Amino acid sequence: MFFENIKEAIISILSNKMRSLLTMLGIIIGISSVIIITTIGGSIQSTLTATMNSLGGNTVSGYVEARYPEDDADWDTWIYPDMTQSDYVSQEMIDELVAQYPDEIQGIAAENYLGGGQIKDEADSDNYANVSVDGMTPEQFEYMKLEMQAGRNLTRADNLGKKRVCVVADTMAKNYFGDKDPIGETVSVTMDDGSIYDFVVVGVYKYNAALFGKVDTSVREKDRSTYMMIPIQTSFKLQGADKTGYEYFNLLLTPLADVNQATEDIQNYFDEVYQNNTNFHVTASNMQPSMGMINTVLNVITIAVSGIAAISLIVGGVGVMNIMLVSITERTREIGVRMALGAKRRTIRMQFVIEAIMLCLIGGIIGILIGVGVGALLGQAAKFVIANMYSEYSNYIIMQVHPSATAILLSLFFSMLTGVFFGYYPANKASKMEVIDALRYE
Repeated sequence: MFFENIKEAIISILSNKMRSLLTMLGIIIGISSVIIITTIGGSIQSTLTATMNSLGGNTVSGYVEARYPEDDADWDTWIYPDMTQSDYVSQEMIDELVAQYPDEIQGIAAENYLGGGQIKDEADSDNYANVSVDGMTPEQFEYMKLEMQAGRNLTRADNLGKKRVCVVADTMAKNYFGDKDPIGETVSVTMDDGSIYDFVVVGVYKYNAALFGKVDTSVREKDRSTYMMIPIQTSFKLQGADKTGYEYFNLLLTPLADVNQATEDIQNYFDEVYQNNTNFHVTASNMQPSMGMINTVLNVITIAVSGIAAISLIVGGVGVMNIMLVSITERTREIGVRMALGAKRRTIRMQFVIEAIMLCLIGGIIGILIGVGVGALLGQAAKFVIANMYSEYSNYIIMQVHPSATAILLSLFFSMLTGVFFGYYPANKASKMEVIDALRYE
């Protein structure tokens, strides 16, 4: 009987195609709107999470800070202490930390700005290049997502040996060396403070406008400054600073590491190492709280806007109820014949409830297909815009467009629920008809 009612409902819907389509229009618009909005919201959330992870979401930041007084009375006499060599995080500490948690931590990403300068060609005074000399660990290259064009990256041996090697930008190499291979060449940098340092070029990286900023076209190409990367320990040595350790740093995590667990392990390690240091301690943190807050805001906005869009389901449900009342009026004689032949009232009621459910269900399926299709098109449009208008950011933005499976299932459920809710009254009205009145209806 149930499947027979479904068959009858489909026949009734197909016999009035245009009227059925117009009846389902409110359901289609409501469901497709919800799917599109949830797809956009979920895609923004997934894209943001994936992009943030690629830009540092899988890192733990650490910094050395003073131990502040616990009692308010001590603040009047407290003076921020000067840092000594023993207060910095040493490379030995990092090596021990990595050895202790090899499945969580890859290494340290840190940098130390040495200053601006100019590379001068002794053989040609018109040939020069402006640079900003920046000391960094090899892992900093990975953290910054720099891509090598030629040669190699800085290595651990370069850093520990405080070697005078450098990696330069491709734009600088092109302008300064021309067609000559820069790898292995020695460059002399005259710093702004008058110091002169020689470095051997071991690598060339691709200039990234998203990282370093768009090219300043108001300055001629020859005068534009680019970053020259040298080992961070070399920069410490050249500065004459009485330190070889790090004050601010990022720890790169392995791909499968749990960020929160790694942060806790790192914090516990430094708490133990610095337990006897009365002036300073290390604080470890990650981006998860900020990302969680952003995701919460996006979820609230998505749910709120989806709720507004779902109001059209009520409008669609009213349309279903209206058409079902019209349909019952048109089929009054048919209802009377069925009841005269022995059909029970609950059978009549079930027939029209199922017909209302089928109307809403078909409308819901069409709405889902439209919503998924439009969501996919919007995703492709976003990828096209990023690739063509913001190409410098294309390597950093990881687009993830996908419809929400939960939203699809809920949409199907609520479309059927709409059919039950708005179809019951007309169906119940049909089941309460008197047989003789129904048979005499013209």
